[in-house]
Amino acid sequence: MTHVLINGPPGTGKCKILEDVSKEFDNVVWVTTLSSAYFVRKRIGREDVWIIDTYTWGKKNSEDSRDIIVSNPLNLNEVSLAINKVLDGLDGSYLLIMNSISGLLIYHTYQRILHFLRTLLVRVEKEKSNSIFTLVKDAHEKSVEVSISMFFPNIVETKEDGKVRIIKSSVPLDKSDFDSNEAKEIIKRMLKESL
Repeated sequence: MTHVLINGPPGTGKCKILEDVSKEFDNVVWVTTLSSAYFVRKRIGREDVWIIDTYTWGKKNSEDSRDIIVSNPLNLNEVSLAINKVLDGLDGSYLLIMNSISGLLIYHTYQRILHFLRTLLVRVEKEKSNSIFTLVKDAHEKSVEVSISMFFPNIVETKEDGKVRIIKSSVPLDKSDFDSNEAKEIIKRMLKESL
């Protein structure tokens, strides 16, 4: 069990990494704060993934039974309850994906988000599962990014030139800069070797 933070500017491949890595896991729970459940499901092309949508405001029902719409993302308790409801119903280990922490930081103080993250990460660890979170680089104060990154044993940074830098890793590496395909394989290794 481990946690990975993928940090990078918009449009640098964070979502593509999530999509590709998620294919390696059976039990996937995807929390989306920046796009609708419909959009995410269309992108990943999987019906067996649970999607918790904090982006689509006010809508109570979804087209798919595995799509949970959080009608009010301003209420962080409602977001937590939706995630916990899905996790409570899963058998075995899972991969929790949150794209993106930045979507919640729009509405909440970073102290509340740190508490929310810590609680969620502790649960994932207790259940011997894995998680991947994304954060939009330079969208927040540097101290916020540093505080969030302290929770993660693995930190990956996507760059505008298409390269990926592994800032911190739970698996031994002989270098730190990779192309996106190499980085995806390393992230998969981080997650699988921790099980």
